[in-house]
Amino acid sequence: MTKERINRFFKNLASALGHCLIEDTEVLIPVILAVSCLCVIYLLGVFVYDFVLDSNSVDVASRLSSLSIDPDKWKFLS
Repeated sequence: MTKERINRFFKNLASALGHCLIEDTEVLIPVILAVSCLCVIYLLGVFVYDFVLDSNSVDVASRLSSLSIDPDKWKFLS
């Protein structure tokens, strides 16, 4: 029952936002710009976290060297 109420709430919220945008179309362009800026900021945050702040990134070089494409490591050829 709770999941049904939550789904109904989000449907009603989306419907209300849609009606507000349809009634006032001059707000649509700033909203699109704001949402696109938020998406870009989110993606930059994900990149910074993954490449700079991730604690597992220290192991990446050793893991990549173990996966290296070295013919001497190919067991099926020997």
